[in-house]
Amino acid sequence: MQMARTLTRSAKPDADTNDFVAGGYERAIHGIEAEVRPIIEQNYADEWTASGIVKRWFLLRRMEREIAELVAERSRHISPNSLF
Repeated sequence: MQMARTLTRSAKPDADTNDFVAGGYERAIHGIEAEVRPIIEQNYADEWTASGIVKRWFLLRRMEREIAELVAERSRHISPNSLF
């Protein structure tokens, strides 16, 4: 009987396990950026291929600014002090 209880207890997942990840906030931000970046790059794909080096430089800054704005908007509910 004692052995059966031990097996049953060990088969259950521990309620005390942590889901904390080192650098969780940074990983969350990078994950959001990975979702947003292809959308912005796709929006500017035609303009990118038709532009020269100087215009691409300005276009790259505009794209990075839009990406930063979307990441900030999507991550506003995440606290920098939170642990994931």
